[in-house]
Amino acid sequence: MKKRNLVLTFVLLASLLLTACASLLSQAEKAVGGGDYGPTYSLQEHQTRTFEALWSDLKDNYIYYNTTSVKWDALHETYAGRIKAGLTDKEFAAMLNEIAAKLPEGAMVYETRAERINADTQDFSSYEGIGAIIGFQPQTVPHVVILDVIKGSPAEQAGLRPHDSIFKIDGNPILLEEGITVVNRVRGPAGSTVTLDVKTPGTPERSIQVTRGKLSSSGKLVTYQIPGTQYGYILFPPITYSGMYDDVVKSLQTFSTNQKLDGLILDLRITGSSGAWPLQELLTLFYNGRVGEFYNNAKQTQPVTIKGKDQYSSQIVPLIILIGKNTAGSPEVMAASLQAGNRATLIGENTPGSIETTSAFYLPDGSRALIQTASFRLPNGTEFGNTGVKPNIAIPASWDDVLPNADPVLDAAISALKEKK
Repeated sequence: MKKRNLVLTFVLLASLLLTACASLLSQAEKAVGGGDYGPTYSLQEHQTRTFEALWSDLKDNYIYYNTTSVKWDALHETYAGRIKAGLTDKEFAAMLNEIAAKLPEGAMVYETRAERINADTQDFSSYEGIGAIIGFQPQTVPHVVILDVIKGSPAEQAGLRPHDSIFKIDGNPILLEEGITVVNRVRGPAGSTVTLDVKTPGTPERSIQVTRGKLSSSGKLVTYQIPGTQYGYILFPPITYSGMYDDVVKSLQTFSTNQKLDGLILDLRITGSSGAWPLQELLTLFYNGRVGEFYNNAKQTQPVTIKGKDQYSSQIVPLIILIGKNTAGSPEVMAASLQAGNRATLIGENTPGSIETTSAFYLPDGSRALIQTASFRLPNGTEFGNTGVKPNIAIPASWDDVLPNADPVLDAAISALKEKK
């Protein structure tokens, strides 16, 4: 069974989360069937059709349907009975969200028809907020960790920096049950203000006021040569951007100019992924051969074999990868694949194992379920979606434990490269 642990998840503090938008639904659109175009269904019949379609989609497609400890038949009976007892549209939507909450973490996300339309029509190239990228940290006191801030954003101008932690928003503490949805308390229209209780590692907690602005999503690699060494360092950003692969190649070229590159550190501690994360392209730089396979619950598989392409000695340079609680999705697959192929040493904390592929399923009432339908396993059969990726060298230092010029995970990486020499 996939663990239901609360993991660090990154989002823009100002990102526009899915919200119901009832104004998008006309009265005609709210009607249930009928007219000259087909049979008329009662509200209960329509809810039953939607519920049964969802259940069928879960049974046929959810990657862990047959291995999770969920008692599917009992769950189905319970919620089918609630529909028979009578539910309003609002109560029905709340019931489906309740089902999603009872499943393993991330198994399903439910969107009403209005939420689906809102999500499909949103322009995510710009948004209103403070311009910080965060992770939720449940321990030991629930708080938000700043993974990165957008250059020139209100967050940067107010003094927020990577590694900072936020404990209160407008005087109210962050609650465990909020999880990453705490973002709703920070986002807001440009020109409005939010007060944050912030702690920088090694300093007392302080209160700052941030005026929200209109921003554009952005991300960029941070690259430099480790002082006093011939080791290159590349920090991958939380947000994927076009041209990221090309920037990695350019960094390799820079590191190799007029010198031999003795080692490379890829820092994946704050990067998750979207469908645009260049997993296979990046793997071609550092590996050649089979890295594993994607699979679904119908036992269909899609092998992943990499045809390596050396760029500035990328295929042979000693490689260290830094991982942690925020490393999620394709970056996890990359780290685990290079570790399994004895190509890289992993240092840091265990990753969450958030490697499942999510697919959309449209329901009879126009709503949508996003269901985890595929996962990844290594050539030896290891399915780290259940366990996360384990580092070769464990360093229990989270992103909010890092002080300026004092990063124990990076220090361990430098030491490991020196030992390889």
